[in-house]
Amino acid sequence: MIKLFKDNIKYILQSIGVLLSVLVSFYIDSIRVENQNALYKNELVKDLQSIIANERTQIKNIEDLQIRCRNAADELIYDITQNSNKLSDREIAENILLLTERGSVSFFSQSSLYEELKHTGSTRLIKSDNFRYALSNTYNNLNQRNLAVSRIIDDYFFRALARINKKIIIFSKEEKSPDGYVYADLIPTYFEIDKNYYKSNEFLGDINQLKSLVERYLNMLDKLDESYKLLRIYSEEELNSYWIHTFEYVDSD
Repeated sequence: MIKLFKDNIKYILQSIGVLLSVLVSFYIDSIRVENQNALYKNELVKDLQSIIANERTQIKNIEDLQIRCRNAADELIYDITQNSNKLSDREIAENILLLTERGSVSFFSQSSLYEELKHTGSTRLIKSDNFRYALSNTYNNLNQRNLAVSRIIDDYFFRALARINKKIIIFSKEEKSPDGYVYADLIPTYFEIDKNYYKSNEFLGDINQLKSLVERYLNMLDKLDESYKLLRIYSEEELNSYWIHTFEYVDSD
């Protein structure tokens, strides 16, 4: 047996060498594939950072618009409750237009890149727990809540506008805006204000509720902006980390 082993040791060593070469080849190939996947994931994260910047700009624009709508509601409520009669019919029409036509403007996120991260399996390569949580919280939690809140607001605005339009008639035109039509100023071109209805509790109740919904959405926008802010910070944390050949996670700092 020993003699047989000695006679064939050359071939045994050659076989072991071939096996080791194959294993090393598989190992190197797996590293290459894993690194390629990690690079692809990082490119998606960089693209996501651009989207985050755009999302936060959109949120800021909508927030500014909603603050104007809240101010319009405040002016109407003060004029009615204080019986000041300081607002002209044109000013009343301008405030009603702004509140009813722009108060329900909502934020809609660009979630396609997040979906690509999930569907390509790139999320499994994410090493930052903070980044993974921020992604899920933003796209699976807050954006879903945003859609739900937006539907509630849209429904009430639609019903309130139907009631108001029976008593207060306003025709308008939009001034062009570089930011898009939803941010364009609305200019009354014709209006008829039923003053008895304007001073009624029915109208006041609708305006007060519209204001409350605007404030509720401003709170939603604050939560969204904070979430995107954290997502941006944690995306940097993810990009500042890298893979080494042992597949261990290493912080570049």
